[in-house]
Amino acid sequence: MVIFGIAASGKTTLSRGLSLKYNIPCYEGDSIAWGGEGEERYKRSDYEQLNRILEIDKKGH
Repeated sequence: MVIFGIAASGKTTLSRGLSLKYNIPCYEGDSIAWGGEGEERYKRSDYEQLNRILEIDKKGH
């Protein structure tokens, strides 16, 4: 399931609620688009983002 919406529209709240209710994993777009932590944070390339999506897909999610 993919949930899209504008900033601050409740996407994360809805996603986390559904994840808990149905015991399914929740992946936020930022975890795909961005890598690193804190000051080391960087925007992943399109290629890196695709690989993140494929990694998630391999898990059967």
